[in-house]
Amino acid sequence: MCVDFLFFCVVAGLAFANGANDNFKGVATLWGGGDLSYRQAWIVANGATLLGALLAVYLGAEVAKMFSGKHIVNADVLASSGFAIAFAAGAAGTVFLATILRYPISTTHSILGSLAGAGVALSYGSVNLQPLIKSGALPLLMSPLIAASMTFVLWKTIGRYFSFAETSSLRRTLHVLSGSAVCFSRAVNDTPKIASIALLGGAAGMSHITVYVSIGVVMTFGGVLFARRIAQVMGKEITQMNAEEGLTANAVTAFLVIFASKLGLAVSTTHVSVGALFGIGAENGKAHKKKILQIILSWVLTLPTAFILAFVIAKLSAM
Repeated sequence: MCVDFLFFCVVAGLAFANGANDNFKGVATLWGGGDLSYRQAWIVANGATLLGALLAVYLGAEVAKMFSGKHIVNADVLASSGFAIAFAAGAAGTVFLATILRYPISTTHSILGSLAGAGVALSYGSVNLQPLIKSGALPLLMSPLIAASMTFVLWKTIGRYFSFAETSSLRRTLHVLSGSAVCFSRAVNDTPKIASIALLGGAAGMSHITVYVSIGVVMTFGGVLFARRIAQVMGKEITQMNAEEGLTANAVTAFLVIFASKLGLAVSTTHVSVGALFGIGAENGKAHKKKILQIILSWVLTLPTAFILAFVIAKLSAM
């Protein structure tokens, strides 16, 4: 009972940290570009996140399969409570730390690092990392580059057409819709990842739907209470932007995240959305380079941090 309760708290902590770090990312350009106030963007972000999380049980099956640990760690290790707790705790600790330090990092990257760390600690020599590299690491590495390039090119070619005064109402509507789509698809993409960890530990006999709903509610609360720290970085500190540039970045983010979800690829909404902002900064020459370099460094450190945390916790649980 104590182990089940501990596991439940750790998974809830991961969902909460995910909401605090990730919920606002889809609407950062709405606030940064001036189309919505912070409170308006906050409502859109958390509402779309909750809806996406609730529907993820039907829409996120492909993503959930990759994060179940099957075909990566042997069945005996997967069945152990020590592995499940270390897996969840490594990811949760990494995302919590990043949120406190105001770095928008990838929960997906944290989960992958934690999965590898806990697996290596408890079954060294029998961990198959190839699926993680193929379906996880490569998309994570490529997505910010693709997002930055697409945003740069899109703005240079057609983005400026949104600057005409007569299209401002249409532009604002499209911007809100694209931001909602990013938050919704982000929740559809992330909720199954956390749910797969919860179900790995048995989730105290809860049904799949109950697990998904619980994670969605906790994730939303994380964003409701602590979104402001990451919102300030995403909306104001990476680059200056106008509303038209913000729409262009969000349109690219929405397209890439939804496309990746359909293919079951472990693309990070963080890497895509921040990559799109990098593209805007490169185009308008207003990027805050020091902040961008700090964020990139935090991305580099995410996977090893999660790996080490999970590895240490798994080793301690095995003592």
